[in-house]
Amino acid sequence: MTLIDIASTKQQQSIIGVSLLIKLVENYGHSPIPLLEQAGIAPELLKDPKAKITLLQDITFVRALLYLIEDPEIGFHAGQCYRISAFGNLGLAAASCDIVEDAITLFLKYIRLSYTHFDVSLFKNNGKAILRFNDIYNLKELRNFYIERDFSFVLISTRDMFPRTLDGQKFKAINFDFECPTSIEQYEALFECTVNFSMPYNEIQFDESYLARPLPQANPLTRQLLEEQCESQKIETFGPAGYVQKIQQVIRDSEDSIPNLEEIAEQFHTTSRTIRRKLKAEGYSFQAILTEELSRKAIHYLETTRLTVEQISLRLGYSESASFIHAFKRWTGKVPKAYRQ
Repeated sequence: MTLIDIASTKQQQSIIGVSLLIKLVENYGHSPIPLLEQAGIAPELLKDPKAKITLLQDITFVRALLYLIEDPEIGFHAGQCYRISAFGNLGLAAASCDIVEDAITLFLKYIRLSYTHFDVSLFKNNGKAILRFNDIYNLKELRNFYIERDFSFVLISTRDMFPRTLDGQKFKAINFDFECPTSIEQYEALFECTVNFSMPYNEIQFDESYLARPLPQANPLTRQLLEEQCESQKIETFGPAGYVQKIQQVIRDSEDSIPNLEEIAEQFHTTSRTIRRKLKAEGYSFQAILTEELSRKAIHYLETTRLTVEQISLRLGYSESASFIHAFKRWTGKVPKAYRQ
């Protein structure tokens, strides 16, 4: 799928992500003021927890940081600044879940409120739980930094939830899709597990049994209250969901069959004609949304399941697998079996 150019989006995010890196810059013996100036971020905004910056400002700040500090471990150390408590309601809500899997699922549901620039998915395979990070934006030379930062955050968040070392808590392996910039031993010392490079995906693997571990701060009522606040925060930051987002969510939540426009309209208690008009006003068409989401689901099934091409075809609403194979090649340039290999 086509990556989004950072310069083309005006997406906003909390300033807290950048504020967490300020102390890191100072620990390296530098003043953060020139970096903030380059990014067009007024220093006084750091005192306002509700302040927003653009994604481009975040990228510009990090680019200046990496230019100033030449340390191959900078991504790992940056991730150590992002304690789970730094995510506010989202971090607290995740910590209040019953088990680890619930916490991860909730975090991924509101991942737009976090500071990651990747699409993250959780799945299970042969006794392993896998967190896979897929690109959304064209991060260019900053991509490896953000991957290492986010992997480091996942590492430290497990320590935050479980202060003592527990069986199954540690990663089994980490896979990076880029070449090793220093030495594998150095990375394995940092992440305390096997680290592989030049792999097909960027992913963290750990024991599947870890997902069922009870969380020590579990509290259903607290979790419900905090999740409601996450929902309010999402609307405040990104605005109410339009028809595009609503339809995307319906398609993403559909597992056994994909609803058509008339069925979606019925769910929204409106007509297909009204939905088409609303989508046109938002600059989209139903067919464009459907194509994008079918492509996402097809790739997800190929990467994370053992479903056959025929089974995936049926799940995506194709009566003949040949039609799905033709469509998939149009989306990705490859046939499904070649993509899976």
